[in-house]
Amino acid sequence: MAALRRPHMLIAVLLAMVLLAACGGAPIADAPTAKPTAKPTLTPRPTAKPKPTAKPTAEPTAEPEPTAEPVAEEPTAASSDLKTAEVDMSGLQTYSYKTNIFSIDIPASWSSEDKSTPTEVLVRFTDAGENGVILVDLFESTTKKTTEELTQILSDYLDTTYSKQEKFSQDEPKPQSDGSILIVYGYDAKVSTGANIRLLGNSFIEQRDNLISVETIAVPDEQFNSLKIPLNKVLNSYTINSSVALGGDAAATPAATLQVELGELETYTYDTGLFSIDVPKSWALKDNSKPGEAILLWTDPSENGLLVVDILEKKEKQSNEQMIKFLQKFLNNSFKSEDDFTMDDPKEQSDGSQLIVWSYTATATGGAKVKLLGNSFIEQHDDKLSILTTAVPDEQFDTLKPETNKVINSYSIDASAALP
Repeated sequence: MAALRRPHMLIAVLLAMVLLAACGGAPIADAPTAKPTAKPTLTPRPTAKPKPTAKPTAEPTAEPEPTAEPVAEEPTAASSDLKTAEVDMSGLQTYSYKTNIFSIDIPASWSSEDKSTPTEVLVRFTDAGENGVILVDLFESTTKKTTEELTQILSDYLDTTYSKQEKFSQDEPKPQSDGSILIVYGYDAKVSTGANIRLLGNSFIEQRDNLISVETIAVPDEQFNSLKIPLNKVLNSYTINSSVALGGDAAATPAATLQVELGELETYTYDTGLFSIDVPKSWALKDNSKPGEAILLWTDPSENGLLVVDILEKKEKQSNEQMIKFLQKFLNNSFKSEDDFTMDDPKEQSDGSQLIVWSYTATATGGAKVKLLGNSFIEQHDDKLSILTTAVPDEQFDTLKPETNKVINSYSIDASAALP
């Protein structure tokens, strides 16, 4: 999945080392510097762990899951009236992943594409016409997620992945009898003939021990009713073996990362009055400022949490596109060499800043793999360009989100104040 690295930027932005510490050991892992000006909205949930290729992801393990239909459209066109090539669901045969972490029955004529990484099993199946898609996505979580947390992961993922598609919509989540959660979604797409069709997806999320599974089935809406019976057979054939690790072999008990402690906040004001921000009292400050640029980094006692403020002079007014390119280049230069580095599309915030969510996989003591998740905001105030970054282990993001938002929303800049 994601990864981050360290910078050598055109603006000499110093990158901070973020150390991920497993319980009972010293840390090890990099993290970047970043900064926004003003107060970015609130820390948005990053793209959910799963990241499918083309169409959606799908449901979780074991028990039966009937495919649900969206609330609005239920076409019943005869095959001769179809705008899309008919999806072949015949000849189901069992596909077992090479490590036996999951199996599922797939139509004989469908092809598979394995896009897995060491930290994620991701397999995409498509029919010959690429009008039908099944996606299986498995990734680890060292903490037990609540129903609400699983629902949020899936809802945010669908929104982040498909909200730019024409007429995208997603229904309310529906708990299933086996404990999984279903979200039905759809969007309009144009086929090679130029015709517009509605793509309908059913995505299920569930946690089995330390594995989170997202399974998705997507087909043209006009074919949904006629394919419903074989689709249900596929869904109900899906099984997971949570004793198998993502990389194969028996799953080892993952070492838990030390908890990031935010605790009581106190206001920090830069000595020239350039900015202020509320930071946890227990966090250590490192001032890497240099002439013309203020660079300040805070880390929590476990060294698993990072806060960075970076402000420099930029007299020319920067457009949103210029700021986005600046931040993207910085993140790429800093972290693209890290394992599983990913960077989401930028999102404009209500205060005018631009947000990019990024992540990478770091190795903590004991060899534990931990996904580090960062939110970086960039904004210009008069002649000051600011980047604000927060980074924490992904598995702790939801728990820390309310307090992290307080920190982010406390950030203010006085553009009239001097740089160092």
